[in-house]
Amino acid sequence: MGIIIKQSIKGAIWSYLGVAIGFVTTAYLFPKHLSADIIGLFSVLLAYSILFSQIASLGFNGITSRLFPYFRNPEKQHNGYTFIAFANMLLGISLFLILFFVLKPYLIASKIEKSALLSDYIWLLIPLTGFTLLFVILDEINKLLYNAVFGRFLQEFLQRTLIFSVTILFIFNIINLHQFILAYVVGVSAKGLIIFMYLLFRNELHFKPQLDFITPTLKRDMISVALFNILSGAGSSLIFQLDKIIINKMLGLGQTGIYTIAFFFGTLVIIPSRTLLKISGTLIADAWKREDTSYILKLYKQTCINQFILALFLFGGIWINIDNILTILPAEYAGGRWVIFFIGLGYVIDMATGANGQIIAYSKYYRSALWFVVLLIGVVVLSLMSFVPIWGIVGAAISIAFAFFVNNLLRFLFLYKKYGMQPFTWTFVWIIAVFLLAYGISYALPTLSLVPDILLRSTVFTIIFISIILKLKVSEEINQMVQKLFAMINKKWKS
Repeated sequence: MGIIIKQSIKGAIWSYLGVAIGFVTTAYLFPKHLSADIIGLFSVLLAYSILFSQIASLGFNGITSRLFPYFRNPEKQHNGYTFIAFANMLLGISLFLILFFVLKPYLIASKIEKSALLSDYIWLLIPLTGFTLLFVILDEINKLLYNAVFGRFLQEFLQRTLIFSVTILFIFNIINLHQFILAYVVGVSAKGLIIFMYLLFRNELHFKPQLDFITPTLKRDMISVALFNILSGAGSSLIFQLDKIIINKMLGLGQTGIYTIAFFFGTLVIIPSRTLLKISGTLIADAWKREDTSYILKLYKQTCINQFILALFLFGGIWINIDNILTILPAEYAGGRWVIFFIGLGYVIDMATGANGQIIAYSKYYRSALWFVVLLIGVVVLSLMSFVPIWGIVGAAISIAFAFFVNNLLRFLFLYKKYGMQPFTWTFVWIIAVFLLAYGISYALPTLSLVPDILLRSTVFTIIFISIILKLKVSEEINQMVQKLFAMINKKWKS
C-alpha cells in the first residue's frame, strides 16, 4: 500500500502541474492566437486517434491488466509477453490502416462543407494513432511493473509542456502554421516513443517468442478477456469522442473548436476525481478479494460525498465567474456559455455517484459493464443526432450531461439490486443548500473590473461554502484534511 500511496501522490503532482500548463495553453493561448478551425482540427484528429488506437489495441490492455501477473518474471524475460504485445500492435496497426484508407472519404466529410483543412492534414491520423497505441499498450505494461508514475508524467505533464512550447514558438512567429500543426502532432506523439525507449533501456522489452508458455487454458482466458475489452474499450472511447466527431460532421471545424474550448472549462470539475478514484480503485479491489462488502459500502459513501463537495465547489467557482471567463475569451466563444454549464453539471453528477464504476469493474459482475456501454452508446448517438441539429454545440453538451445521468443511474440501480448498496443520505440535500447559499450571495455582489471581480466573487464563494461545510462536519475526511493543513501552516508560521 505504501507504493500505491507514494505513486498516487507523485502522479497527482504531475497531473496538477500539467493541468496548470494545459489551462494556460487551452483556455488562453489557443483562443487568443488560433482560429476556431485550427482548434477544431486538433480536436477532431485527437478524437479519431483515440478511437482508432482503442480499436487497434484489440483489447490487449485488458489482457495486460488481468493476466500480465501470470507472465511477469524479469529473469525469464516476462515469458515472451512483450513479443505478444508487439505482435498484437502490428496486427492492430494493419487493421487501422485498412480502416483508415477505406473510411478516409467519410472522415473528412461534413454537412457544412468538405473541410480542406481536415482533408490536408487527415494523414496525420496515421502517426497520431500509431504512437497513441504504442503508448497505451506500453504504459499499461509499465504500470504492472510497478511504475504508474512515468506514464502520467508523460501524458499529463510532458505532453502539455511540449504543446505549450510549440504554441509559444508559433505565437512569436518562429514557426509558421503548417510547422505548428506538425509540431503539435509530434508533441502528442512523443510520449509513445519515449516510453518505448524508457522500457528498452530498462531491459523490460524482449522480442523473443516463448509461445510454449501459453497453456490452452491461458490462451482461452486471453482471447475471452480481449474480446470483452475490444467491445467495452472501443465503446467507451466512442462515447467520449463521438460529440466532437458529430459536431464536425454537422456544424464544421469552427464550431468543433468553440465546443472544445468550452468543454475544457467544464472538465475542470472532474480533476480531483482522477486521483481519488485511482486510490479508491486499489482499495476496492483488495476489499473484493476479502469479500468485505461493508468496507466497500463505506468507500462508496465516502467517495460520493467527498467528490460531490469538491465538484460543487469547483463548478460554483467556474459558474460565478462565467461572465469573466467569456470576457477573457474572444467574442466568437460566447456561444460556449451553456456548453460549460452542462458539461460541468454532467461531471458533478458523475462525481456525486462516487466509485460506482470501480465497484462494478472489480466485482464478479465486471462483464455487466459492457451492457452499460452498449446502452450508453445508443443514448449518446440518439441524443446527439436529435439535439445537435436543434441547439448546436449546446445540444451536444446536453447529450453528454444526459449520458452521465443515465450511466450513473444504471450503475446505482445495479449496485442497489445486486448488493443493497445505497450511498445517499439527507446530507446531500444540506450540501446542495450550502452551495445555493454561497452561490446566491456571490452572484448578488456588484460587478467590478475583471481581476477584482474574479477575486471578490471567488473569495466570497470559497469562504461561505467551505466554512459552512466544515461547520456542519458533513465529511470527516475533508475536515481532517483542512485541520492538518492549518496545523502545518501554523507550524511553519511559528518556526
